[in-house]
Amino acid sequence: MYKNMIASLLVLFVFFSACSKKKTEQEYFQMAYDQFNKEQYQEAVQNFEKVLEYFPQGENAPKAMFMIGFIHANNTKNYDEARKYYTMFIEKYAQHELAASAEYELKTLGQDLNQLPIFQDSEKDTLETETGK
Repeated sequence: MYKNMIASLLVLFVFFSACSKKKTEQEYFQMAYDQFNKEQYQEAVQNFEKVLEYFPQGENAPKAMFMIGFIHANNTKNYDEARKYYTMFIEKYAQHELAASAEYELKTLGQDLNQLPIFQDSEKDTLETETGK
């Protein structure tokens, strides 16, 4: 009985030690990105948020913040959260390579893709080609 109790405590100790081990920034980011690609959007957001929480100055923090906004804007259609994260991104990372994309996403937030100017020009060109104009 004493051996069983020690064995059980040892198993519990190993289990809780493994569960409490924090992953690296890159591991959280990669998990989130993989989940995004599998259309597991809530899980992806949770892991991108962990990048921001545990590694706020990390290399992947800007991309994680952008991706949270992107998922809310384009996949879960939670426009308030998308606006919040895009705005934070622009304020904090104004010089980042994704800043222009965040500004564009904010400007077109919630619009139907067919209503975006980039697609209207494309449709116009196609129509002109088809009609010979």
